Parts: sequence; C-alpha cells; structure tokens
Amino acid sequence: MPEVNSSVQVTGDGFFTVDGQKLDLGTLMMQLQMERTKMIDTGIKDQMSEIKDRNTKLKAFNELLGMMRKFKANKCATNDDNAAGQRFNLPGMEGNKNVTEWFREFGMSGSYTDVNPGDGTKEWEAEWDANIEVMKGQIDSLNSDSQLSMIRLQSLIDKRNQSFDMMTNTLSKDSKTRDSIIGNMR
Repeated sequence: MPEVNSSVQVTGDGFFTVDGQKLDLGTLMMQLQMERTKMIDTGIKDQMSEIKDRNTKLKAFNELLGMMRKFKANKCATNDDNAAGQRFNLPGMEGNKNVTEWFREFGMSGSYTDVNPGDGTKEWEAEWDANIEVMKGQIDSLNSDSQLSMIRLQSLIDKRNQSFDMMTNTLSKDSKTRDSIIGNMR
C-alpha cells in the first residue's frame, strides 16, 4: 500500500505506477482513501484518549472541590504541611495527598491560598473561598475544553464517514464501468 508521500507516475496505457506497483485509477483512489482513513483513525484514537484523560482530571477536580467545601464547612484549619489536616485519594489519580499537594500535583500551587490556622474565622473562610473559586475556574476551563474536544472528535468521525462513502462510491463506479465494458464486449 502506498504511503501518503509516495510518488505517482502515469503510464501510457491508462495505469498509474506507485512505488513500482501498477494500479488502475479505481485501485489507486481506493488505496488513497484507505490511507486517509487510517490517518483519520489515528486522529480519532488520539482525540478519544485526550477526552478520556480530561474526563479523569475533571472527575478528580470535582472530588477535590467537594473535599475543599467539606473542609470549609467543617471549619478545618490548615497549614502548609498538612492542608485540612487530611490526606485523601482522588479518583483516577495516584497518591494520597492533602489539598496543598493536590494543587501542586495539578500545577496550580501558585494559585493556592494558604488557609492559615492562626487567622480568624472570617479570614480562613475567605482563604477557603479563594481556593474553591480557583478550583471552579479550573473545572469550567476543563468543561470548555471538553466541549471543543467533542466537536473535534465529531469532525474526525464525519471525515472518516466521508472517506468510507468515497470508497464505496469508487467501488460502485468501478464495478459499473467493468460491467459496462463486459456488456459491450458481448
């Protein structure tokens, strides 16, 4: 099967030469469509993997948001070493970490506001609120990215379907042409 970067040469007898292989127009078009379909399949696979990873992260972010709300409601004070005084797992993620460590794990340590146990109740509630807002923003961003990824996936699936339609049409036309030639020879 020719690669996408293969050179195609036209022979004088109505055939094409691709990598030393002599092909008629129908076969050449069919092979090109098959190659296109393989490339689109790879794109679909990559897009689905990206969506799966994003959904795993989204689930973990929602769980982390829930834990932060719980810690705020339970009036959990924290410090740098032991945020909310508890370590916990997030779905789909490795490790048993505290809130500060999870923020660091997700590359958001610069966005994390220390919830200082020495602050008064209003101050540390405001600190929890700031962290909760950061997490909500991250979740909103992931949701937007997810919608765009689904649109890209649908576009790839549409292109794949078009490619199969073109292959089917090519086969059908090639078959009709051959039938017509055979019919004319009789």
